[in-house]
Amino acid sequence: MIVRRSVLSSIGTAVVTSALLLTPALSAEAAAPTACRGSSCTGKNPQREGCGSGAKVIAKVSPAGGGPRVELRNSARCSAAWARIQKANESWRFKIEIRGGHSYPANASPSYEAYTQMVGSSNAYRACVEQYDGRGGSWSCTDWH
Repeated sequence: MIVRRSVLSSIGTAVVTSALLLTPALSAEAAAPTACRGSSCTGKNPQREGCGSGAKVIAKVSPAGGGPRVELRNSARCSAAWARIQKANESWRFKIEIRGGHSYPANASPSYEAYTQMVGSSNAYRACVEQYDGRGGSWSCTDWH
């Protein structure tokens, strides 16, 4: 009887250990709660709020005359969106715009990809990049999402 209990105990331990090894581990960032959701993310930094992890590019736009690409990004975890631009001269301006509302502009950086503040994704929004010609005013935008 002692042998049977020992064998059963070993089998049980092996099953539990196998289950733990086969369970996919979540990264600390993916498992971490976000600091905001929806409209409470509007005007906030997507990286600082934990919304960058798992965000998807839903549209892209480049200036009509050529230049850096701007991505419109959306985070399902945070129900928020923002624009991100490739590394470029800081004279390049881009923005995320809420239909009939506020826009959140930013400038590119030659050192890193830059991004705008977020907007809650329940609003219609789009990303835009300004044609860099020294005069300003000409914007290329994604469709509204």
